[in-house]
Amino acid sequence: MPDRAPHLLVLSGWAGVVESALELGFDVSFIGNTADFGPRDLDVLARCRHVRAIPAEQTVACLQAARLMHAEQPFHAAVSFGEFGLESAAVIADALGIKGLSLASVAATRYKDRMREILADHPRLALGWARVENAEGLAKFHARHGLPLIVKPVAGAGSVGVRQILSQAELQDVLNDADMWQQGGYLAEELIAGDELYSVETVTLGGRHAVAGISLCRLAGHPNLAITEISVPPPAPFDRHIQNISDTVVSFLDAIGHTWGLTHTEVKIASDGRPVIIESQTRIGGHRIFRMVEHATGVDEIATVLRSLLPGGEQVTSPHLPPTHAIGMVLSLIPPRKPILRAADPELLRDIKGVDDFEINVRPGEVPLPVADNAKRPGLIWLCVPDGAAAERTKEEIARTYWIEFEDGDVWHPSF
Repeated sequence: MPDRAPHLLVLSGWAGVVESALELGFDVSFIGNTADFGPRDLDVLARCRHVRAIPAEQTVACLQAARLMHAEQPFHAAVSFGEFGLESAAVIADALGIKGLSLASVAATRYKDRMREILADHPRLALGWARVENAEGLAKFHARHGLPLIVKPVAGAGSVGVRQILSQAELQDVLNDADMWQQGGYLAEELIAGDELYSVETVTLGGRHAVAGISLCRLAGHPNLAITEISVPPPAPFDRHIQNISDTVVSFLDAIGHTWGLTHTEVKIASDGRPVIIESQTRIGGHRIFRMVEHATGVDEIATVLRSLLPGGEQVTSPHLPPTHAIGMVLSLIPPRKPILRAADPELLRDIKGVDDFEINVRPGEVPLPVADNAKRPGLIWLCVPDGAAAERTKEEIARTYWIEFEDGDVWHPSF
């Protein structure tokens, strides 16, 4: 009788992860919110052994459901590649004694004060910080460290709720923001200035860290922390930091005790040239950065870690700083915030050489969403191009092709 396929629990995310696991030969069960799944996604889930439509961030409910499924057919591993299932996946793996994310690395990256406590013992990775519960605590931090500084939710993500403070007036605004201080504790940190952010995607197998790709993320500029463009790999002259950034992230992953799985780590370069860890998560990067990494380097991060869970998976490896043979990019559309009369058909973008995919959410009669954080956008366009010159040609063609006409008669074309 043939061996039973290994039983994999996938928490949250999208049906593409489930489909990849099924194609690799796993018997898959799924826990997560399915409310936004389309017909094709639901067809993929229909191939699973179990599906439980429980929000993956409800850890106790997920653990209870996992125990019942595990009793029927034991799980081999529990994984999550999205934001909301990370804690539940780690808790379930630990409770059931199966493979998965470690509690240590998930805790260190989900709670920013815990991460800073760990890094305080590593001078190369340390940064001035304090947990502040109220305006008085922030005032004391400012008295010690001065300006500029940054305030962020302890367990937040996606730049939501993050406040940069560059002036005394901005400091006073935050100190006086009663609504903000009712939300709970914050982390105050020294601010690393600059509008360039580096994203580092890693694959860790058996305690060995491999940097799969590094991207340059351009920020909208103070006070808006939203990312406007991502490029894998960083173009010149920003590529000069790649080796130093890679070494810093590997040291960081060792410091937090990360032993298996993917990480997405954000880094900025301090005025003295030192790479500084801004934050990290034990998941893939947003804006489909993992797809851009695959375009640029050929490394499929998700498939690699899933293969490592199959029989003989201890032999699976991932290349460290693989050479790039293309450029993966994402461009953000940031139109004016005025009522829309009409817009070009986004499907026209499919005929432009270099456009890989797009998501554009602008409708007549609506006002485009504000681009204030990295959670929601009026539009995103993904590119896969052979080089920088091709990227510029594709951008120019997009700008000529796509337009929005507003009710006041203005016509807007994107610029990048």
